[in-house]
This record gives sequence, structure tokens and C-alpha cells, in this order.
Amino acid sequence: MNPLYKSKRYKNAFTLIELMVVIVVIGIVGGIIFSGASFLYEKQAIKQAKVEVEVLKIALDDFKREYGDYPETFENEGKLASFVLFHSLFGTHEVYQNTWEKLDASEFKKSLLPTDKMTLEILDDEKSVKSNYKEFDHFLADPWGEPYIYQYPRMDGHSGFLLYSKGPDQKSEPFSDNASLLAEKRPEDNDNIPSSEPGNW
Repeated sequence: MNPLYKSKRYKNAFTLIELMVVIVVIGIVGGIIFSGASFLYEKQAIKQAKVEVEVLKIALDDFKREYGDYPETFENEGKLASFVLFHSLFGTHEVYQNTWEKLDASEFKKSLLPTDKMTLEILDDEKSVKSNYKEFDHFLADPWGEPYIYQYPRMDGHSGFLLYSKGPDQKSEPFSDNASLLAEKRPEDNDNIPSSEPGNW
């Protein structure tokens, strides 16, 4: 066999091995970078949710001082309860015959909520009008796109309102009308924000 040919063959083999090593290294580095970025995003999202919950609590207390009680959710849950939370605090709706009705534009009340600090989604997903809060119905979403859980009065018998984010896993054990039904916190609730809610344990 021609030694020159043999040398070229080994050289090509080494080049292929080197290329595979480079690809593997790039994959490992990319994975580390992606994991690090995901971790930082998650940490920032948790921090944001904590801040938003505190902002909402302050706005709800302001609402109670202004109107005598917290916004009632009646039979609304999920996105609709979060809709009640936003539009009552924003001043575009008020209670009429046990439901929240939109006011005429001339009757809008003062907003108790800094909308630029919150994440809002429109109920019918018309993204083109997402920021037109006075014309379309929105709900308050946490950093993971889930509606903030809000309920008043609380079905579980506890005083005050129920308010929390389901957290990064976007899951939560449904709250019960029996405060003593669950003996301990379920795994789904370990990352709830705040961690004390829904508080059935």
C-alpha cells in the first residue's frame, strides 16, 4: 500500500474524530449555557411574581378602603376571576346584580393598579389590541402565562381574599371549601407564590 495514501487515510480519520469532538464540546457548552439561562430566567420570574402579588395586595387594600370591601368573584374562577381582579382594580367595571359589568367610559373609576408593572392577557387572545385595557377584557397573568388565582370571599372559610400564583410548575391543588380537608401541603403547591396559599393544609 502506498504510504502516502495510508497517511491521508489516517489524517482523514483524525479530522473526522476532531470534528466529532468539537461538535460534542459545542453541545456540552451549549447545554450549560442553556441551563444557566433557564435557571436565571426562572429566578427572575419567581422574583417578578412575588413583586406582582405584593402590588396586587396593596391595590386590593386600596380598593377596600375606597369602596368598603374587596372585589367579589361570585362564581368566577381561573381567567374570569383574574379578569374580575384586574378590571375592578383598573376601574372599568363594577358589580351589577351579582356580576361585574363594564361601565360607560364617562363613568370609569380611578385605577388603583400600575398596569405598566403587570402582565396582562386578553380573554379572547386578540393580541393586536392587547394593551387596550379600556375597550377589551383582560386578565392578570403571572410570569408563566397562567392567571393569578383570586377568590373573595374565600370558599375555604379563611378570612380575607385568596391570591396566589401557581408558580413555575403551573400546577396547584384545587382549593377546597373545607379548610381542614388536606392534612399537608401537596407537591403541586410547593412552588406556589406565596408559599402559604391556597392554605388547605
